[in-house]
Amino acid sequence: MGLPKLNDVPKYRAVVPSTNNEITFRPFLVKEEKILLIGLETQDAMQIASAVMDTVKSCVYEELDMRSLTSYDIEFLFLKIRAKSVGETSKLVFKCKECATENDVRVNIDDINIKVDNSNNKINITDKIIVEMKHPTFSQMAASESLNEKSPTVQVFGLIRESINSVMTDDERIDMRDIEKEEFQEFIESMTQEQFTKIREYIENIPKLSHDIEFDCIKCNTHNEIKVEGLQSFL
Repeated sequence: MGLPKLNDVPKYRAVVPSTNNEITFRPFLVKEEKILLIGLETQDAMQIASAVMDTVKSCVYEELDMRSLTSYDIEFLFLKIRAKSVGETSKLVFKCKECATENDVRVNIDDINIKVDNSNNKINITDKIIVEMKHPTFSQMAASESLNEKSPTVQVFGLIRESINSVMTDDERIDMRDIEKEEFQEFIESMTQEQFTKIREYIENIPKLSHDIEFDCIKCNTHNEIKVEGLQSFL
């Protein structure tokens, strides 16, 4: 005689931010939580990213092209799955800006949303050169060695590399997948500050998990306002 089935797992719905497609998902089970905990224990960014992606893939019922989902797609879906698995609020700790006392703040995960605007992804670098941008996929972000560096400058250049889809001139469209890293680096470094700023502004406006948090310090009663960004901030 086989063991009984333990649970009828509930189903929930969410919308993939970049596509507006609705998906159905379930909470993660012990087998997925085990993989997540092992990934977190390693403190290795690539292993954590892999564990997050595997969890989303396992818990979403629809067939998803995981390699085409953006970084904020995966992070948003994972956060929704986590909320239904271990609780819809997350306790975060912040230091008061005035007295540095640590404050426990509860955040409702369902209040965290992402707005996506893909309307302006072409940047005029010169009158004859246009750079076509894209939002990097989660897979690209996880696999990029530059994005896992500690140097913020190296991270920015790595993110730019993953975010430029093509360069278009009057005569041709050059796909970045066909360009060697050294040639790309030379192209970026030959830009003026004004041209580079246009690229950087696009990067800075890529959607991300974020939430504005307000709290009054338990010790000095100072009112604090903090913007929290990135998946790691809510775990």
